[in-house]
Amino acid sequence: MATEKQILANRKNTQSSSGPRTTAGKARSRMNARRHGLASLLEGRLPETCLDVEGLSDRLSKIETERLRLYKEIEQGLKKGEIQQVTPLLRRLSALDRYAQRCSSSLRKR
Repeated sequence: MATEKQILANRKNTQSSSGPRTTAGKARSRMNARRHGLASLLEGRLPETCLDVEGLSDRLSKIETERLRLYKEIEQGLKKGEIQQVTPLLRRLSALDRYAQRCSSSLRKR
C-alpha cells in the first residue's frame, strides 16, 4: 500500500502529465496513432506483400501538393507579418518532410 507521501507525490506529478488540455493539443495528439501507424508500415514492420508501391507514390504526390500549398501560405503570412500563423505551418511542413523522407526511403528499399 502506498504511503501518504507517495500519494501526494503521485497527485502532484499527475497535474503536470495528464495529456493535452487545449483543443489544439488534443487535435495534434489525435493524429499520433495515424502517423505512427503509417511510419510502421513504411519502416517495413508489416509483411512485404502488404507494401503498396503505387499507394506510396500517390502519397508522395499528395505530399508535394500539400507542400506547395503550405509554402504559399507561409509566404503570404510572412509578407503580412503574421508570425503567429506561420509557426504552425512551419511545423506542418517539417512533419510532411519527415513523412516524405520515410516514403521515399521505403520506395528505394524495394
